[in-house]
Amino acid sequence: MSAHARVVVIGGGVAGCSIAYHLACHGWRDILVLDRGELTGGSTFHSAGLVGQLRSSVALTRINMASVDLYDRLATDTGRDPGWRKVGSLRLASSGERLRELERQAGWARTFGFPMTLLSAREACDRFPLMSPEGIEGALYMPTDGYIDPAGLAGALAEGARARGVRFLTGVGVTGITVTRGRVSAVVTAEGPIACEIVVNAAGIWAHEVGALAGVTVPVVPMAHEYLVTKPIEGVERGFPTMRDPDRLVYFREEVGGLLMGGYERDPAPWGLDGIPGDFTHRLLAPDWERFRPLMESAITRVPALAGAEVVRLINGPEAFTPDGEFILGEAPGVRGFFVAAGFCAHGIAGAGGVGGVMAEWIVEGRPSLDLWRMDLRRFGPQYADRALACGQATEVYSTYYDIKR
Repeated sequence: MSAHARVVVIGGGVAGCSIAYHLACHGWRDILVLDRGELTGGSTFHSAGLVGQLRSSVALTRINMASVDLYDRLATDTGRDPGWRKVGSLRLASSGERLRELERQAGWARTFGFPMTLLSAREACDRFPLMSPEGIEGALYMPTDGYIDPAGLAGALAEGARARGVRFLTGVGVTGITVTRGRVSAVVTAEGPIACEIVVNAAGIWAHEVGALAGVTVPVVPMAHEYLVTKPIEGVERGFPTMRDPDRLVYFREEVGGLLMGGYERDPAPWGLDGIPGDFTHRLLAPDWERFRPLMESAITRVPALAGAEVVRLINGPEAFTPDGEFILGEAPGVRGFFVAAGFCAHGIAGAGGVGGVMAEWIVEGRPSLDLWRMDLRRFGPQYADRALACGQATEVYSTYYDIKR
């Protein structure tokens, strides 16, 4: 146990590993990553792993583009395969209004130079033959999207960070954060204090609790997110693109010859608002088939082969959501040196590479290269210390995740 570190990153999930990796790439040394359990034991290990790049803002799109750029070269840099599969993505329109949204998105994509194309229902079925063409008005296809193994990604980032001198310490919980004259000065653990200059709260579903140790409100709300994995299905191919049918609230990808299918139900389930158990690491919640049933029924209408598929498991794990559906990044107001990277709203795997890059810029250079005001922690006022307020808004964000934004 070191008595000092220049930077202490709290949280060994994919975000914490990425930030440590990028700080080390900037040449910073004496970086320590702490995790209360083992690496990836929060939300990372049970993430579905979809990686899509085009988003509704320039900043988030650029972040996700940076992620794909990193994932393309991470195995070469670290010597460890992160499980990156650039299989492309399909986004379906099952209504006329959704088709008009996709047409707008296709124009938006051109401003970034994306090779995105609009497809007919028949062309979409050619790329994902198990889908039913019924009701499809069109689709967007992005060949440079895909999916990645979340634990493999975190492992590769950690390997690259270790090779550059970053230290990782697991099984150590943070019990306090010392603030001296408005600046962080130490992280307190059960093993003793660690004097430091910078603290990064990348604690995922625990980010609210860790922020409170420094007197900082981080309004993340854990939401129980479910997806299932099937045994192999005849006709499923390894090169299938990921597929989202937002009008049906569901997504799909290939998984060991079968399908992974999940979605965003209208009646979400917040969790852990009164505190998360101290031993909740590499653990899942009990499957909730009743809550998942509407998504399953909707998914079968799009991919009928699911009806006869044998389910391996229904995964139910908490994901950190925010009151406005945007990431929470940046330095805390009033506590210099205390940075936050949390609240990734179930697409933290897609953004992890880019988030690590912009957070490292913010810490090293004093500001990020992108305009991240929509993600800046400072946008939340003191009223968000009210957990009921944060929960109500985060619940609405989750339940309308795939809705057309007007």
